[in-house]
Amino acid sequence: MKKNFSAWKVLGGLFFVYTISNGIILNTLPAFYPQLMDNFGWNQSEVTRPATLMYMTIAFLAPIVGILLDKFKPNSVIAFGIISLLIALFLYSQVASLQMLTSVYVLFALGLTFGGIVSSMYLITKWFKKHRGLAVGIFLMASSVGGAIFPKIAGWGIQQYDWRVAALIMFGIATVFTLVPLLFLIKNAPTKLGELSDEVEARGQEKNADFEGITLKNAMKMPNFYLLLFVTAILWFCITGVINHQTIYFEKDLQLPKNTVTSILSVFFISSFIGKALFGYLSDKYNKRSMMLLAILNLLLGSTILKYIPLNINFLTFVFGIVYGIGFSGAFTMIQVIIADFYGGVSYGKILGVFTMIDTLAGSAGIGILGKLRAESTSYTTGFDMLIVLCVISALCVIILKKRGE
Repeated sequence: MKKNFSAWKVLGGLFFVYTISNGIILNTLPAFYPQLMDNFGWNQSEVTRPATLMYMTIAFLAPIVGILLDKFKPNSVIAFGIISLLIALFLYSQVASLQMLTSVYVLFALGLTFGGIVSSMYLITKWFKKHRGLAVGIFLMASSVGGAIFPKIAGWGIQQYDWRVAALIMFGIATVFTLVPLLFLIKNAPTKLGELSDEVEARGQEKNADFEGITLKNAMKMPNFYLLLFVTAILWFCITGVINHQTIYFEKDLQLPKNTVTSILSVFFISSFIGKALFGYLSDKYNKRSMMLLAILNLLLGSTILKYIPLNINFLTFVFGIVYGIGFSGAFTMIQVIIADFYGGVSYGKILGVFTMIDTLAGSAGIGILGKLRAESTSYTTGFDMLIVLCVISALCVIILKKRGE
């Protein structure tokens, strides 16, 4: 319907940008790790270290971006992030040393923080309320779309040419699919007649004033704040660790060919596409804490399958892709929905920035610790055991959170 058109148009613009930022930077560039290791002689720990630093930088910047979003126009913040991301992506194709790769990933951090999920979720929360869960699920599907498509394109570029040409192809795609949405689709919170959120009444009058919400200071006085923060940190530790190490595990440890690995990644991200849409929809219909618990249990099953893949490689690799893809995407979606549901008021930018900072530090730790364990023991077994235990702990915490909310 026309009254909802502006809100969904903004969502479409954010979808395209997020397809690039997460689809390429977070979900596709790890596919380049084996080639970088072969080209420069780096080990697993060295090749993933720049990504670890990137997450740490994002953690430092996230609260700052949250403050800026509460003070300045979100699309200006996003524009700065997009430009930073495109510059970094071009420089990635020119990398000649580990130091340069590290610098490029710091620039990626700028792009992802200013132009990524913090800014996008801020705008989505302003534009959507009634269908917020669905909108968040659709938005987060963007990284899965990118994760399903771009590893295939990158793999083709690497096989036909080399990794540098493949990186330039990624840069060209990113330029088109970020600048066009930025110029024509992404708008700030609705303030004018005709710019309508999904909260308007049938007569078309706007009803989008900021609702009174909890401040960061008050939120930090409540136990639920820290319990939810702990849960989301654990989940980010597990999710980012697996995403950044699964390609190395499949190619180096299991000796799977590149085309098989890219097929597994495509299944993984197609499944996450389904998971985000499904959990986004369910979060508008059912108890959000229950839906988060369901997603975590799925993540636990996927982590268990990952450990036992060597027993039946051909079968379990694709089962893992489906189960973990749905589990991680469901957990990812519910994290964003619950934070917005709990704290989507006047201090939402600041609170989201704090959550993003802690979650990103946890994600950085997940990448670094899994890499260190693999380098020391030449196996991911210990790391996978740790992921299973953490999923159990997070499930128990959500049960407590659910009891406290009843």
